[in-house]
Amino acid sequence: MKNIFFLKWEYVGEKGILGFLISRTVIVIASFLFISGFVDNQSVVAQNEPQIQVGKNSRSIMSDNETRHYLLYIPAKYDGKTSLPLVFLFHGAGGAPESIMAVTDMGKLADEKNFIVAAPKGIFLYYGGIGWNSELNPRGVNDVEFVKDLIREISSKVAVDQKRIYATGYSRGGRMSSRLACELSNIIAAIGTVGGLGCPANCASINSVPVITFHGTAVMVIPLSNAQDVVSCWVKKNGCNTTPMPRKISKDVSQISYSGCKGNGDVVFFSINEGGHTWPGSPSDIFEKMGMGKTNKDVNASNLIWSFFEAHPMR
Repeated sequence: MKNIFFLKWEYVGEKGILGFLISRTVIVIASFLFISGFVDNQSVVAQNEPQIQVGKNSRSIMSDNETRHYLLYIPAKYDGKTSLPLVFLFHGAGGAPESIMAVTDMGKLADEKNFIVAAPKGIFLYYGGIGWNSELNPRGVNDVEFVKDLIREISSKVAVDQKRIYATGYSRGGRMSSRLACELSNIIAAIGTVGGLGCPANCASINSVPVITFHGTAVMVIPLSNAQDVVSCWVKKNGCNTTPMPRKISKDVSQISYSGCKGNGDVVFFSINEGGHTWPGSPSDIFEKMGMGKTNKDVNASNLIWSFFEAHPMR
């Protein structure tokens, strides 16, 4: 018999050779199976990404040859079967997904109204702060493509209602939302902005995109007159009746609406008297502490934006 284990026969009795070989073979096979199983299990663990949970999820994808990060908030009532609206929430220059979620209290609202929130993280350097390439600078990252990649990625993981995908944002994040209304008007059903509505000259919109926006009269970075001009631009772009419909909400809050728009592309503008570069109704005073001005509490921008979104699904 060939000594496959290279054992010295003097250490094994004649009668015990067969039994010894069998026992050694069993041990080797068992060891092989154990090691194989361990490698397989390690491979499975390495390939599986973190499971999406109800609540806040920190996730990342590759887009435009960059690793991009985002927070995905799944509402408490999500059952995995019912397709839910998806709201993109864009932070301002120098901000972050965690801070804009806190300022807007969007997670709590998502739980109440049953929608999904995606809060991406910007990487485009803008006047010393990290923000969004809303001007489509060819030397910068393609944030529009990033959003398209996110929509595909999120839709592959959770049930998203493709007729109800929205974008909202603060300051520079509002500019990014405005850019999406131009570039993805066949995907983004409506947008909502606070202190940052834009109306790009090179807007490539195919459909009218409904707009709701908020602006404080005390905002120094973007004067009220500029904000009014941008609103007029969207009124024209959406083919609305140019006659405004004013409504006094409170002593300091005025609402101006434009209807009769093509494709249900209503435009609603909230002017906040003495309001700063802040998020109206925010439970956080972080922007005030940063010297951004007063936070008006007469209206809640998050609630009003969501109500506007609910009334404007993609047609």
